[in-house]
Amino acid sequence: MSMSKFPAMSRPAIRSILPYEPGKPIAEVEREFGLTGVIKLASNENPLGSSPLALEAVRKALTDTHRYPDGQGYYLKEKLSDKFEIPPNQIVLGNGSTELIELVTEAFVDEQDEVIIGREEFFKYQIAVKIMNGRIVWAKMPELQYDVDEILSVVTDATKVIFIANPNNPTGTLMDKIQVERLLDHLPEQIIVVFDEAYFEYRDHNHYPDTLSYIHNGRSIITLRTFSKSYGLAALRVGYAFSTVDICTAMNAVREAFNVNSLAQAAATAALDDNAFLIESIKHNLQNKRYFYGELDRLGVSYINTEANFILMNTPIKGRELFQSLLRRGVVVRPVDGYGLPDYIRVTIGLHSEIESFMRELSKLLNDR
Repeated sequence: MSMSKFPAMSRPAIRSILPYEPGKPIAEVEREFGLTGVIKLASNENPLGSSPLALEAVRKALTDTHRYPDGQGYYLKEKLSDKFEIPPNQIVLGNGSTELIELVTEAFVDEQDEVIIGREEFFKYQIAVKIMNGRIVWAKMPELQYDVDEILSVVTDATKVIFIANPNNPTGTLMDKIQVERLLDHLPEQIIVVFDEAYFEYRDHNHYPDTLSYIHNGRSIITLRTFSKSYGLAALRVGYAFSTVDICTAMNAVREAFNVNSLAQAAATAALDDNAFLIESIKHNLQNKRYFYGELDRLGVSYINTEANFILMNTPIKGRELFQSLLRRGVVVRPVDGYGLPDYIRVTIGLHSEIESFMRELSKLLNDR
């Protein structure tokens, strides 16, 4: 969006923000191109759907839709507290983890405070900083990986927050526990480090950092997680943050009073009891990730090894062009030129049949060149 699109009375701080580009609904793609059976591999959703326990909880909660939600999220916080062994007053609930990102900047980022963001990191961080008129300091990500030395080299006395998406969207790359330890060892303790763990459940246990241990030790750490991915509750928008009591108090001070709706709270609370669904979702993702790798290797398409439920791949066709071509063939993927990656697309690890369809259409397009 150009600067002239904003009205004159708008705040100058927001005028460089580009509105989020959502993917088209499946029904609209089918109508526009005269298709049926369109598959969506653009938004990193759980292809297995939602927990049956969560869906049943939503049905029961429908009878109380005339009531405001529980503004404190008592039952969900209690369940999270039991599962992760952290007190309820060190938990903040959000309308998805994206709202929690905004709560961080609203609570802690003042004008000209510096916030360090990786050059190819999740887009929401820079938007949240710009809204508060903070100063973004970019950290390079060589080969789309985190570089602790690079991050430390841009820390100054004005640094307030550092965002680490772990693993990162759209790259799928991880800052492992050795790197995290080294980063924290060299940072002043007053700098808040936000670990955005939206894909936490898909983690490799051998390399993944235990960020909650730092919170237990009183470090200025915020850990963000969500029910949108492995738990399959993307439509209900519910995320949660763990941190120190003081940090949570500040975040709650700027939080909307009824920010997580009743249906979302009921579904998330029930989903935490459905270990069978969670285990099946993780197993499905791992199996189909391996299958996806094999198919891409067979086609000679390069990709980034992922720690999430999507794969960032580099093809001979420009990402935006490939996105449009696949859209016309009934396969919706995500172009990532907005991240400065015009030669890449991001594709969700969907059902086996959906990956087959994607690979079939991709193969045809590559052969037509």
